[in-house]
Amino acid sequence: MKNDILDDFSPLSNSAKQHLKKHVNKGERIIWANRPKQGIIFRASDGCLIPFSLAWGGFAIFWESMVIIMDAPIFMALFGIPFVLIGLYLIIGRFFHDMYIRKKIIYGLTEKRIVIKRGDNLRFVDLSALTDIQVLEKKDGSGSILFNSKFDQKSNRNSSSNLNFAPLSMGLGFDAIPNVKYVYHQIEELRKL
Repeated sequence: MKNDILDDFSPLSNSAKQHLKKHVNKGERIIWANRPKQGIIFRASDGCLIPFSLAWGGFAIFWESMVIIMDAPIFMALFGIPFVLIGLYLIIGRFFHDMYIRKKIIYGLTEKRIVIKRGDNLRFVDLSALTDIQVLEKKDGSGSILFNSKFDQKSNRNSSSNLNFAPLSMGLGFDAIPNVKYVYHQIEELRKL
């Protein structure tokens, strides 16, 4: 192993390494492990989604309140409830849903594989199977790494165009990780070995 590949010694990464140790092969060393950023995250797609969600939710709430105020038939009140619920999810619920998903995720990198643990589900991808890596970095150095592998290209399940608007909890990658360039360089160094 090259000496320029260093472990990340933050308490968060050490806890993540401990969670992943039992899932890797005997003798396989975890080079890096961490969890995605916790809390509410605003993404680039929110520039469009926030105004849309406010328009949808605002209209749905207005509709429902007018139906109730005007003492319209019960059918009209019931008809508007799903639209209000969808609006509330789009306005605020999706942020908490994303936060809940990220709370269950642990990312790892060994000498040969990428490890993604989401709750009880594990996904391993050999570094040799990666065909494309895309790095999305924010000003603070955090960001995301998107992966395409030979398997994903054959099944056409994971194109980077599908991932740009969605949180990576649905795709193959490391989402909202600190020091994204550091992790990317570790992956590139390991792919050269």
